[in-house]
Amino acid sequence: MPSILIIDDDANLRNSLRRTLHKAGYVIMEASDGGRGLRQLERHAVDLILLDVYMPDKDGLEVIGDLRRMHPGIRIIAMSGAGSTGRVDVLHLAKVLGARRTLNKPFTREQLLEVVELELA
Repeated sequence: MPSILIIDDDANLRNSLRRTLHKAGYVIMEASDGGRGLRQLERHAVDLILLDVYMPDKDGLEVIGDLRRMHPGIRIIAMSGAGSTGRVDVLHLAKVLGARRTLNKPFTREQLLEVVELELA
């Protein structure tokens, strides 16, 4: 079974993502911020990371940079509800930095499963 690490500071969203993805047959790990997510990866390899862009301390864009240096081939799906802030489209920037796909919050269960399945295919 493929494993997914969810890195998001919103506990309710992490819980919802965990339940949905677990029911779909994935092994799920969670981290509440970027630093914890990076430490989790030191202990456990995963097939995919679902990563929130806006988090306290170490944001998702910083984490993408760290992941590209530490684990160049890792698959990342960046998530954000902000979309475009001012003149910066954070999801586009996440792709430029190394996320392979993006999800704009809020998204449906079907959208989540579709992008995860596409990425792990």
